[in-house]
Amino acid sequence: MSMQRSDDVTTVSDEIGADERENSGSTAASTKAAEHTPATGDDTETRPFRDLFSLKAFLFSAGLIAVGVVGGGAVPLVGAIGSLAGVFVATFLVGLVVSQRRYLETAVAGGGIVGASFAASLLTTGALPVGWHFFQQYGLAFAGLGVGLGVVLAVIGHYFGRDLRDGLTQDL
Repeated sequence: MSMQRSDDVTTVSDEIGADERENSGSTAASTKAAEHTPATGDDTETRPFRDLFSLKAFLFSAGLIAVGVVGGGAVPLVGAIGSLAGVFVATFLVGLVVSQRRYLETAVAGGGIVGASFAASLLTTGALPVGWHFFQQYGLAFAGLGVGLGVVLAVIGHYFGRDLRDGLTQDL
């Protein structure tokens, strides 16, 4: 695709006007205008927000974040902190690998997975009488805290990954 200067651009309406002046009263002007109308095959008018959310990027982010949460949580003695570090590392890798900005997909995946992880961690204490009462009163708030932490860590990790990618690919 070549770039044109703005003063060299002729529009379809200019061509139609010139054709009508040359062929007054003929249908050649409408035929000529139809020939010069660009047919791109692009459906941006029908789907203006198609690049806003990518399912593939979401699934890729969710997979890496799930591996990060499970892998980080498997480290003895650090548990939940390791899971949160796993989210950061996973989203850092997403930002490093993916060429486009995918903050929305990464934030949704991070929030959902960390929120579910926080809620599931409360279920392990649900077997105790005190744990079930705690889960009933604070379960939703605890999961909301997980969602918030997941979103923040996912966006920060993705940002730093993209920043490193830009630094590595930029000409000196």
